[in-house]
Formats: sequence, C-alpha cells, structure tokens
Amino acid sequence: MAGDCGSCTACCRVYAIPTFNKPAGKWCDHCTIGKGCKIYETRPKKECADFQCLWLEMKSLGNDTADDLRPDRCKVVFSPTGNKGLISATTMPGYPDAFRKGAARRLIEGLVRTGKRVIAGLPASTTKVMIDERGEREIEMTEPDEDGMQRSVPS
Repeated sequence: MAGDCGSCTACCRVYAIPTFNKPAGKWCDHCTIGKGCKIYETRPKKECADFQCLWLEMKSLGNDTADDLRPDRCKVVFSPTGNKGLISATTMPGYPDAFRKGAARRLIEGLVRTGKRVIAGLPASTTKVMIDERGEREIEMTEPDEDGMQRSVPS
C-alpha cells in the first residue's frame, strides 16, 4: 500500500502476491484486516509498496468525494493495468456484482465516457465483464500466471 489507506486492506485480499505465494482472493498472512500490514516497513516493493489503487490516487489529489469509492466500502479495487486505457475493477470475494452498484457504477460510467475500458470481476476468475462504449459483455480470461496476471483470451 502506497499512502494513507486508513483501515482499508482490500488490496491485501484481492491481489496475488507472488513473493509470499499468496493467491488472488485470499487474505495475505501479513495483513491485519481493517488495520494494515504487519510487515509494512519490509513489505515487497513491487507488489505492495509501489501499488496505489485509483481511490488512493484520487484521495492524494484532494478528491474528497472519493470516500464512497474506498475499496473496502464499495467492494471494488480499481487500478490501472499495463494496457493504456484499461482499468481493472476487481471485486471482493462474495460481492461479484459490486461494480454494478453505487459509486463504483458511477465511476465506471465516467471512465467509459472518457474513452476508457473497464474489466470487472472476481479475483482470478476466468470470466470477467468488459465495459466500454459498446456496453457490457463477458470475456474469457487466462488462468493467473506466476505473477498473478491474467490476459483476455482472443474470441
């Protein structure tokens, strides 16, 4: 976690952390849920220290209206991907449709209006939802690789 996450620890659950052999969708052994990282000072740089979700980025830019987008509240962790123009919306286990509700839905609609695409779904799921100017459609994803990354399967 990079910055002031407060009591939000959603990323510690949804993302894979290869350094610890932690799969996506499971709580990290180093996470005190609702408090933070037990090894904060020595946490992995690549997977943890350098990570900044979209909510945290918005908050650091002074956007106080983003509080309802805090991942542990809206049940969606939004983050950029390595693919320019594509945003990941990873839902918390138990909340597969959280991206379709409230602040998460409003954010997605705004992103799509600016030409972005959003890929939404549960951690490590091989079926996700692509949302863009054409609407929503299911897409197939690869199984997570050794870094926890997934890619869309050509149709």
